[in-house]
Amino acid sequence: MKSVLDKVALAYSLDVNPDDLDDHGNIKEYIPPVFDPFVGDMGGPDLIDLQPLLDGGPGPTALERETGITAGWCPNGSWGGGICRPFNNVRTSWMGTYGVVRNIPIHMAILPGTHNSGFDKTAASTPSMEVCQDVAPFHQLEAGIRVLDLRVQYYSGYSMGDPRRFSIFHSTNNGRTVKGDIIDGVLMFHYAPNWDAKREIVILNFHRFRNFTAVAHDELNDILKTSFGSAIISPLYRDLTVSQIWALPGQKNVVISYNTNPRDALFWEGVNQRWIGVNTPSDDQLKVFIDQVGNEVKPAGELRAIQAHRMSPWTFIPSDISGSLMSWFAAGNASYPIMKYFIINCDWSLRHRLVDNIIYSNQYRSRAMGIPDVVQASPGNAAIQGMPDARHMIVRIDDTHWAATLALPPILNDEPHRLLIVSDTDAECKLDLHGSDVPLPGVRLSKGEAVALVCLDSSRRWALQVRDCSPNEHGYVIAAPSDGEKFVRYTVSVGNYAPLVYLPDVAPANSVVLIVSKAPYATRISHPLPTSEIEHVIAPGQVLAFTFRVASGQWDMQEVLPDSQS
Repeated sequence: MKSVLDKVALAYSLDVNPDDLDDHGNIKEYIPPVFDPFVGDMGGPDLIDLQPLLDGGPGPTALERETGITAGWCPNGSWGGGICRPFNNVRTSWMGTYGVVRNIPIHMAILPGTHNSGFDKTAASTPSMEVCQDVAPFHQLEAGIRVLDLRVQYYSGYSMGDPRRFSIFHSTNNGRTVKGDIIDGVLMFHYAPNWDAKREIVILNFHRFRNFTAVAHDELNDILKTSFGSAIISPLYRDLTVSQIWALPGQKNVVISYNTNPRDALFWEGVNQRWIGVNTPSDDQLKVFIDQVGNEVKPAGELRAIQAHRMSPWTFIPSDISGSLMSWFAAGNASYPIMKYFIINCDWSLRHRLVDNIIYSNQYRSRAMGIPDVVQASPGNAAIQGMPDARHMIVRIDDTHWAATLALPPILNDEPHRLLIVSDTDAECKLDLHGSDVPLPGVRLSKGEAVALVCLDSSRRWALQVRDCSPNEHGYVIAAPSDGEKFVRYTVSVGNYAPLVYLPDVAPANSVVLIVSKAPYATRISHPLPTSEIEHVIAPGQVLAFTFRVASGQWDMQEVLPDSQS
């Protein structure tokens, strides 16, 4: 039998976790997690008025300041297994059940998160200084959490396909993996037969990476994209409301936030985790920092979290500060403290009723932002071209609501406008793009395609929400529109230039590639590889547009509007 030191040294040389070696130095068989049935929510769909219970909370106690409390804070609910369960609230499907986030862009919603989400009491290894959650990520989602804070270590010693190649870590490992515990947990959560959680948007924040290489990032990216497929919400839809995201093709419900560059075009930038920077602040010090973050202005489109957690200065284990959290993030109306925050990450996140505070408070967020209800619309009479006057709309084209031509609705005032147009009919519809920044007079919409436009300034002009690509980040072969996208935009510029680029080899019917030159030199544009035939040249300041014709398998250059050239 090998000694402990031998096993550690062998694991280091093999680049595997020592816990995964048997006494003979062989890698043990991977055992996937079992997702136990969840004890469902105890109440009905009515969100009760929680304010009489939650206003202010009990506040911190002297004992809590020193050693932490162990039983959370759960008025009007039952507490057990690390979860405070309310009697009357639905948490498993709270986004869909209550609809309190439907009029808010996801980055503006108030969302419950867990700090260091993969380190919980039910993992294979539970080092006391690092365990900060009571239940596994799967059960966190079931109990209302919507943002998981993930730190990943790459192990090259496991064979391809072994989930342990991408393991959850803090300073140590605890046996949880990205594929087995996070990806499969999210998939199980969204498609479990006992509830309808398909509308629940989950943010996976890949926050830290250990021992990663460029190849390892590519491998993890492929695993994420293959596992979630069309459920991934592209960052090009960041300014749409949640109800508009629900209306996109593909049942989209997963945001992948990836805290490194370069990142895949489908992934969002990493969550900006606002942390005090020390592990053992006092309650008073942490409260001052939380107030400071609450007064900061969040940049547009940014995912931002307040890290509301601390360790005990005596035991150096994560403190249960349930009472303080309920006070610091009190809920009631649009002027209450919780309204200053977005993602709220804490330890022991389900021992109290912060999730309920968050559910309750989101109903005020869209009102505070001045966002009215999203109007559901469809093409009117083809001769009238009638469209409702509304700032936020979902326009659905189907077999019973169709028009040969559809014009963009007017922009009513200087307030933000958001528009999603979705086609679900085999009959093509021409979308007139006058009044937008798209350099084409119009495009033909096919079944399964979506076009998103917003106007968030006073320009009174619709701005296309489009995947932006460039040579430095995406190579010289232009990416094809995918997953319901109608457009891709590829830009060459100073410092981000290519003398020769290639159109995609295949793309959905009538999809459009926009090529923009902000470079001082011309760029040649060729048909797809491996051909070397040069078809077009784009000059500095020029915009070109190409539409894919399935019948011929070719890209046709389209005439662009005169004012699109700079």
